[in-house]
Amino acid sequence: MSTNVTTASQSLIDSSHSAVSAFERPLDPGQLRERSPAALSDAPDPRTSPTYAFLSTQEIAAALLDVGFVPFSAAQAPTRRTSPLFAPHVIRFRRRYETVTLRDCIPE
Repeated sequence: MSTNVTTASQSLIDSSHSAVSAFERPLDPGQLRERSPAALSDAPDPRTSPTYAFLSTQEIAAALLDVGFVPFSAAQAPTRRTSPLFAPHVIRFRRRYETVTLRDCIPE
């Protein structure tokens, strides 16, 4: 993995952790769209290799919602060369109703 990819990944992780409180409410679709437009992309970046298998973040998020997980945080790396619809992004999910009780942490 190149240094630029590692740096971008780490900045996404750091920004997603710093913006979250354990007591925040789940993100609604508008907040998700605002914080991470790339999560709503329905196609890969046109410059991507044809051997790349596109996985729709929308479809993955919908499947997670179906089994009780809701988005609590979303972040996206800034991009200069392409549209914001094709940027690296991260979404943190939690169970809608948590059945595990822990004193000082929340499972994600």
